Formats: sequence, structure tokens, C-alpha cells
Amino acid sequence: MKPKDFTRDRKINATDIILYNMNNHGKTTKMELYNFIQKVEKEKISSPGFLKQRLKLDPYIFKLINSDLLFDLYNFFQDEVKSYKESYLLLGIDGSDCEVPNTKETRERYKAEKSKKDDIVARIKLSNCFDLLNKRVLDTQVNSYRYSERKLAIKNIEEVSIITGDYTNIYIMDRGYFSIEFIYNLLKAKKMFVIRMCNSDLKKEREKLKSNDEQVDIEYQYDRLRYYKEKNNELYKFYKDGNKINIRIVNIELPTGEIETLATNLSENIFSLDDLDYIYMTRWNSEINYHELKESMKITNISSSKEIIIKQEIYSQMLVYNTIQAVAMDANEEIEQEKYKHKMKINFNMSVGIVKKLLIKIILEPNKKKAEKMYEELYHNFLEYIIPIREGRHYPRKSGKKNKYSINKRKSF
Repeated sequence: MKPKDFTRDRKINATDIILYNMNNHGKTTKMELYNFIQKVEKEKISSPGFLKQRLKLDPYIFKLINSDLLFDLYNFFQDEVKSYKESYLLLGIDGSDCEVPNTKETRERYKAEKSKKDDIVARIKLSNCFDLLNKRVLDTQVNSYRYSERKLAIKNIEEVSIITGDYTNIYIMDRGYFSIEFIYNLLKAKKMFVIRMCNSDLKKEREKLKSNDEQVDIEYQYDRLRYYKEKNNELYKFYKDGNKINIRIVNIELPTGEIETLATNLSENIFSLDDLDYIYMTRWNSEINYHELKESMKITNISSSKEIIIKQEIYSQMLVYNTIQAVAMDANEEIEQEKYKHKMKINFNMSVGIVKKLLIKIILEPNKKKAEKMYEELYHNFLEYIIPIREGRHYPRKSGKKNKYSINKRKSF
């Protein structure tokens, strides 16, 4: 955080704190520190002394390491990258609310909300940009619970555009992201997108549609102009000068009979209705990724109310998540599927426990051959724990479950 930080020889240095965060098991700080010192064979340090060192480390280091690794993947290992129609990356942007330690500091910084019992609860808003086919977190933004998801999405897009090289990114978002201002910003930045619309979005324009796939002009309307005069002077001038925003609107019928309406700027010459149906369907992987991050990796189990540490713990776990997915995707290719009734995949929950146990030992091993042997052990451990993929199952969402921690939902660490 300061130029002089980590310039003196201390018991715990910057590398130690990076590895400590990656090794996080969601336990108390004292227990985490005890386990970490045992694992890396370091001299004992007090919890206050360790906290003092932690506060010197800029959380951005984890985003930097992550973006460097991803840059190498997309620019130098393209044979390992899964893309759509050979040159498109399908990137899902989605937000999620997370509770953090409920202190006066966090309630003030993150503008807490009231719970159902009228208790004040401190929350943050995460915005992740996921590569939906390669199962990587490309960027994470952390802000106040009340901060706009669309503004966070713009920040995601700015960060990701530097990483993905020659690929063309298609950003996929769910209902709640659509707005004229957001679409205007995406078109101005020449970004490709597919966004699901709510029933109330562009209701007048959609009533005029004569088919399930049409180009639509979002024209000047008095109410819109009055709103943007106060909120967005650039967009106000754009409309005042007689310009229009043109997008493609498509209607897709789901197996349930429900009509799904998508707004996009993808060309109908390249992307058919079936293409758009598939592209938007991949967005569900964003939900799966958040489930894995929150449930299996427990990223919301934050140990401190200090902003630096909250970001350290969140950003570091995104790096660990990508490491797990990199190994798991390779291991999935080696599963002998013909042996099984169902298609099988690596058990992500077990993979988390395996990586948390072995990864730091591999990183710290000075002997390269021994480190490679340890990695092979980790890799084969992944292959020992596989689970079936049962496609096409649909269950209604259940709320108010009495037992949140059922016996088959236990965590591996």
C-alpha cells in the first residue's frame, strides 16, 4: 500500500500473505494463522503483528496475478480456449449480494440494508465477469450494496477487454441490466451484447413487432428526453439532435411455453435465433459459478470488517477458483465416459478441498521435479472424485428450508 511496505526483513513477508489468503479455509484468524505457519514452516507471529502486515498488502495484487494468467491463456494458449464459432468468447456478467461482518465500519462504508426483522445488515455487491465456456472469473468488482450493477458491469467490461486478445467478446446479461442508457454506452463502446428484457422494457416498441426477429429504433420520447436532461446530458444531446438507438429484438419460446425476449446487436447474418437461444442459455453457468464460489469455496466467509482484508479475501479466492477450474477442465477430458451410465464430471466440492491441501506446498517446493510429481498427485486426486451430470432436470425453487446444512451438502474444507 506504501512504497516502504515490505522493505524490511520480517517474519511474514508479502509472498506469505498472498499464500495465506489463497490457503484461506474460512476459520478463525488465529486458527488460519496456526495452520498456515505449520504448513509453510514459518516462525510464529502474533495475530496483531500479522494483521499489521496484512494491511500493507494491496488487494489488487490478486487481480493482477489473475489477469496475467488469463492474458497468457487467451493470447498464447489458444488451442486450450473454448470459443463459439471459433472467434467469440461468451462472457456472462452477473451481480450478487454478500453479507460482510456487521460492524459500524462496514454498515457505514457499504450502506447496509434492513433485514426482515428490521436489523441493520452490512452487505456488499459483487459483479463478476465469467467466461461461460472456459469457466474462469475474468474480473471481479466489489462495491456498496446499493451501487448500480450496470456501472459495475461497465467496469468489468473495461478490465476484461485488455485480457482477451484477438477474441471478440459477447457480453450476456439477465433481466435487470437492460436500460436505454446502458445500451447506449455499450453501442458507443462497440461492445457486443445479449440482454434479456423484462416485460415492461420498451413495451410500446415491442407491441409493434410483426415477427420474432426485428431491428427496432428506440426513438425520442418526451418523458425519456426530460429524464436524460437531468441524468445524462450526453444522451440527452444525442436524442435532441434527432439520433436513434437501433437494436435487434428477438422472441424465443422456451420449453415451458414462456416467451424469452432478448435485446442484442449481434448481426442476423451471423447469429440465427437458434444461436441466440444457445448463447443466452450459457448464461446459466454464471449462476453455477456463483453457487460454487459461495457454497463450496465460502467466499462470503469474511474474517474482518476492514476494506483491504475484505477485498484480499474475495480477490484471492477468485484466483484459487480459476486454478481449480483450470485443473478440473483438463481432468474432465480424461474421464473414460464409456464406463458410466451418465456423463461424468469432476466433483468441484472435493476439488476445492484437494487444492486447499496441496496447492501451497506445490508452489513452495524448490525442487522442480518434486513439484511436478506433487502436481500429478493433485491431478489424479481430481480424477478419483467424479459425479454424474444429470441433464434436463428441473426442480421448483424452494424457500425457507428448515435444514440449510443437509448431510449431502457438507463442504470439503
